[in-house]
Amino acid sequence: MTEQLRIETDNVLVDVLPALGGSLAGFDLKRGGDVLPIFRRWSGESENPRTFASIPMLPWWARISGGGFHWQGEFWPVARNDPEDTHPLHGDGWRSPWEVTDRAPDRVGLRLRSTKVPPFDYEASLAYAVSGPTLEVWLSIENRADFPVPYGLGLHPWFPRTPDVTLQAKATGTWLEQPPQLPTTVIPHPIPPAWNFAGGRHLPPDFIDNSFAGWDGRARIEWPDQGYAVSVEADPAIRLYHLYSLGAECPIFCFEPVTHVIDALNLPGTLEETGLRVLEPGEKTSLWARFKAERL
Repeated sequence: MTEQLRIETDNVLVDVLPALGGSLAGFDLKRGGDVLPIFRRWSGESENPRTFASIPMLPWWARISGGGFHWQGEFWPVARNDPEDTHPLHGDGWRSPWEVTDRAPDRVGLRLRSTKVPPFDYEASLAYAVSGPTLEVWLSIENRADFPVPYGLGLHPWFPRTPDVTLQAKATGTWLEQPPQLPTTVIPHPIPPAWNFAGGRHLPPDFIDNSFAGWDGRARIEWPDQGYAVSVEADPAIRLYHLYSLGAECPIFCFEPVTHVIDALNLPGTLEETGLRVLEPGEKTSLWARFKAERL
């Protein structure tokens, strides 16, 4: 039986899966004797990470092309790590067991030490905490290699997709390439009208698996027919969000705060443009996000 650590308040409950990638099995809003799923709830029937409520992504997120990348004059091969994808995906954190370092009724702290994917050699910390109606997530990573290494981070929650769900999130640009194609430049395209969520709108009816640039770190998702919503506040250093859904008939969609462009390790451009963070030995970087659930 997979261990689940529950943290909760009078308003929300969260179930953590330390041994399964430090992931979440659920994040629910309490309403009377019922619970409403803010994140898609894990059924427990499969340990496939794609069935969880949320996963951490590190030491990179998204896909890496070409079987690896060049860094400091050397090619570093990166093997595929997901049977459902043709590229290395989301790092190794989501497929590794995490150690529990802190446990309380309202918080869980986790740790991961990894050397699985050179040149990445790191120690990561992941913390989940609840306060009132809010889930806070902190993810940090320290470079333990003896030379500088580029790192990226992200959070990957799945949300229920219902016919009435709406998303509000400002952005200034997007990348139009969709898998199996990957972006070829760090420069985003103009946002198509159907993808402009600045004022709040329903999700597009067709497939979307695209990143958005110039995000202000604020978003809101509403389920009007069900009478609840969640507001998202993210680390100002996060300038990107990623939106994924197979289409109108898909029961879930993903809204992911992330630090860098897809395939940033292989794209031309400065580190500032890609969003990658090169850490010196012993240096750390981090991100945080808050998810505040509420009734409408």
